[in-house]
Amino acid sequence: MKQLSFLLLLFGFIAFKAQGPPAGKGGNADMMKAMKDLKGRVYGKIIDAGTKKPVEFASVVVFWYNKDSVISGALAKENGDFNIDDLPAMGGFRLRVTQIGYKAYETKIYIQAPNKLEQDLGNIPFEVDQKLLNEVEVTAEKSALVMSIDKRTYNVDKDLSVKGGTAVDVMKNVPGVTVDADGNAQLRNQSPMIYVDGRPTNLTLQQIPADQIDRVEIITNPSVKYDASTTGGILNIVLKKNLKPGYNGMLMAYVGTGDRYGGMANVNVKEGKWNLSLMYSYNQAINKTKGYTRRTQLDSLQNPSGYFNQDNNTRMTNAFNFGRVGLDYAINNRNTISLNGMIMGGAFKTNDQQDFHILNKDKVQRFYGNRVNDQHAAFQNYNTQLLYKKTFPKAGKELTVDVNHNYTNSNNGYLFSTYNHLDPDTIYIPATYQKNDGTSNANQYIFQMDYVNPISETRKFEAGVKAFYKNSVAINNTSNATSGDSYKHDSIMSNHYVIDDMVNAAYVNFNDKLFWGIMYQAGLRFEQSYYKGNITDKKTSFSYNYPATSEDLMKSLFPGIYFSKKLKNNQELQLNFSRKINRPNFFQLMPVVMFADKQNYRIGNPQLKPEFKNIAELNYNKIFSKGSYLGSGYFRYEEQPITDVAYPSVEDPTVLVNTTVNGKNSIRYGMENTIKYTLFKNFDLTLNANAFYIYIKGTVVSNQPEVKAEGYAYNAKAVLSYKLPKAITLQVNGNYESPRILLLGKSNEIYSMDVSLNKMIGFKWIFNATLSDVFNTRRMGAHYQTPYYIQDLSRRRESRYLRFTVTYIFGKMDASIFKKGKQMRGNDQQGNQDGLDFGK
Repeated sequence: MKQLSFLLLLFGFIAFKAQGPPAGKGGNADMMKAMKDLKGRVYGKIIDAGTKKPVEFASVVVFWYNKDSVISGALAKENGDFNIDDLPAMGGFRLRVTQIGYKAYETKIYIQAPNKLEQDLGNIPFEVDQKLLNEVEVTAEKSALVMSIDKRTYNVDKDLSVKGGTAVDVMKNVPGVTVDADGNAQLRNQSPMIYVDGRPTNLTLQQIPADQIDRVEIITNPSVKYDASTTGGILNIVLKKNLKPGYNGMLMAYVGTGDRYGGMANVNVKEGKWNLSLMYSYNQAINKTKGYTRRTQLDSLQNPSGYFNQDNNTRMTNAFNFGRVGLDYAINNRNTISLNGMIMGGAFKTNDQQDFHILNKDKVQRFYGNRVNDQHAAFQNYNTQLLYKKTFPKAGKELTVDVNHNYTNSNNGYLFSTYNHLDPDTIYIPATYQKNDGTSNANQYIFQMDYVNPISETRKFEAGVKAFYKNSVAINNTSNATSGDSYKHDSIMSNHYVIDDMVNAAYVNFNDKLFWGIMYQAGLRFEQSYYKGNITDKKTSFSYNYPATSEDLMKSLFPGIYFSKKLKNNQELQLNFSRKINRPNFFQLMPVVMFADKQNYRIGNPQLKPEFKNIAELNYNKIFSKGSYLGSGYFRYEEQPITDVAYPSVEDPTVLVNTTVNGKNSIRYGMENTIKYTLFKNFDLTLNANAFYIYIKGTVVSNQPEVKAEGYAYNAKAVLSYKLPKAITLQVNGNYESPRILLLGKSNEIYSMDVSLNKMIGFKWIFNATLSDVFNTRRMGAHYQTPYYIQDLSRRRESRYLRFTVTYIFGKMDASIFKKGKQMRGNDQQGNQDGLDFGK
């Protein structure tokens, strides 16, 4: 009751104050009040002077007659109509109309109460500014690929083939990036770290909708500002974010072959100090693929001793949900706080039919059968980020503090059913079954603080600290059975593990100018890392800690230095060096058997050590009138590299053991070239080629001679974009990857082509059709040749599909959408009250 009484008292006080003092007596006071209540209004329609068609969303602004103070403004509707009210009842004004690609239009208007309060300005002809359009087009082409001292940026907006897709589809087209059979990206034949909005993420590429990506930042040799574990570089996915006042959003839906369908909706609202963004997406697909394995066993004389042949028919169904909410609040001009949340969920079902045949050295079948692998998995991921940013009067000086929490839980399981037969007597062997049920969850916490201080025009100081901690718990229960028997617990395949992973870091960076206009950035990063895995049901643990002693101190220091020189005629040279670390993960270390199929199994190596990489790059960038060129030469020297290998089991030579070992050294170098060129009007071409050399040396099996491998490989991409009449755009993407060297073999070549058509109607509707893998050739595989066996295998992630996408864009640039009753009056002090200067 006390609270209710207080509220009633408060509302009563507000109502009393709102009434204001009584009006003064006399005719003048009454007339002034009446004039004050009158409002002026102007309206009309904006049309193209040439085509006579309406011009959508032109900016219409009313100024005082002899001043640049804005009184009011609006945007023309999709039919060209505009309406501006709440104008003063008397006075002279200027009306200005602007739109990108058109010449500015300005006219004088007069309003006089009471007889001339409203004016119809009729159809206002808008003339196309061809010179401005050409300048805008050139500027857009120049910014398609931007290079700075430690990164380059690839803009995604114009990539037609990714509409309705995921980040996997985006990465297929990013210069220098390739995608393997599992949807994992590789940058220059290395595994990059995936970031989202500048922070490491637990999301996979398949879980991020392509239509939410604004751009991808490719950082091939990250500076000391980033984690030292970014040995393969960074692919930073920057999501779209609203920066416009008012509201805007997008609705998208797609459907395709293979039961592909999905949709997305997002809306962004910016009002005063507040900015809110909401997004939700759903996508589903079914992939049916085929694969095979062909293995020849060799005896001590390198003669065939047997054969193993297996064919796979796989059906995989997946579905994803993705939701995001962001709230920004500007405390004042120099302090902003942001709260962002993301929720993801997904489910996978896989049915893999494996038909296998085992033959003797004379190729006579001795054993055959089939195996059915049914797997299922589901996950939920929740992420919360609190970000504080403070800027200072000095341009470029800022402080950011970021606190991030991520929680993931998953449920997974499988049932492997194997049916065996002996030949030639076709003796039936009882079927065997193996099933698994597993759960896992992980909590991840990140604290990061960064400070930037530009001391002068050329000098800049940066420093920061970061704390990372992740705790993971997983339980996997496996049991086996034969026909007619009950399931029995499998203690070898079952495990319960707990992982603690912690990294604390600090860095400093300094930028300055040397002689001859050479800019440099020099920095040092220190990282203290601790990792421990406990397999509680087997009472086994393994861990590492750097630096554990003073002798390990150098293993925790990671320097980086970058040089940059701008040359004449829009040219730039860069040279950079850094040192990185790649720490082994739990599955590479865990000494637990993980079966893949009847003839393969995988086991971790608890003796595995981190690998260190020393990286150098030389870059050259040239921007010319019709495009740009970027050339990069790179060199990597890897100490004790982590390498996947396979060798015959001691107990059964027909079974391959897959594990991970440390090689003694590895050298990789190569050159990457990217060119974007406008061949002629409306026809753009982007070419990317990456050629590299690999040298690997290591021990595969204890007490056996070292294994060496070396050779050259390359990959290439081409994107052709042609603008057809009637706002139709054609895009063709081509990819090729040559065979590349592995420690015990080489990968197979990969090639494919995608075709997309895009039609835009006005500024709101976009229709897109994409045919992925036109010739159905995108297949991954490898050839292995060792003293023990020769093996060929092939698989694919997805087969050819056709997808149709429809997108609807909406919005209104109105800075006072929640204040419709607010009067908009201009004077010398007020200017534009709602904060949006339509004249700029």
